[in-house]
Amino acid sequence: MSDLSALLEREASAEIESILSEARDRAAAEVAAAQTEAEQLLAKRRRAAEAQRDAALVRARSAAQLEAAALKLQAQHAALEQVFGHVRERLAGLPGDAKAYKGILQRLLVEALDDIGRDDVAVIEAAPSDVAVVSALAKAAKVDAPVEGDESLALGVRVRSKRHSAVENSLTARLSALEGELAAEVSRLLFAADVEASAAAPPDETTEDV
Repeated sequence: MSDLSALLEREASAEIESILSEARDRAAAEVAAAQTEAEQLLAKRRRAAEAQRDAALVRARSAAQLEAAALKLQAQHAALEQVFGHVRERLAGLPGDAKAYKGILQRLLVEALDDIGRDDVAVIEAAPSDVAVVSALAKAAKVDAPVEGDESLALGVRVRSKRHSAVENSLTARLSALEGELAAEVSRLLFAADVEASAAAPPDETTEDV
């Protein structure tokens, strides 16, 4: 009987040991699988975080570039306004030098008369303050046409023909007509150094540490 009990006890111990060994192996496999899954999830989240960071950096750079471009345009506009303001001030001051201004009006009148054709002139218009001078200049140019004042005119003349065409030749009209071209030229001169510096600058190789 004692031998049988010992045999059963040995078999039970062996069965228990087998079950425990199988349980340990299964637990180890489950732990390894869980660890692998956790590492994969962590790597996925890290990649997502890096992608979000990169996207945020791109957005930040774009916003900064847009703001810098807007500020530069504002500076260009302010500089151009200052330049053209100075030009307009110089033009407005021309009548203060009667002799020089008379010479300017003479050239403008002759150009307009030649354009219209002197035999076809019906009326000459000028700023009210310039009517007397332009009348004398028209007579000197041997053009027998009335000279009328027009408040809309400044720093020049308008010659109307008998065929109802008209030629305006004034410094203000010329400035307006050339303003776009002059703005491009002034902008190029004002900001040439900035453009050259940008072209010579090396590519941005800045990297951010994570």
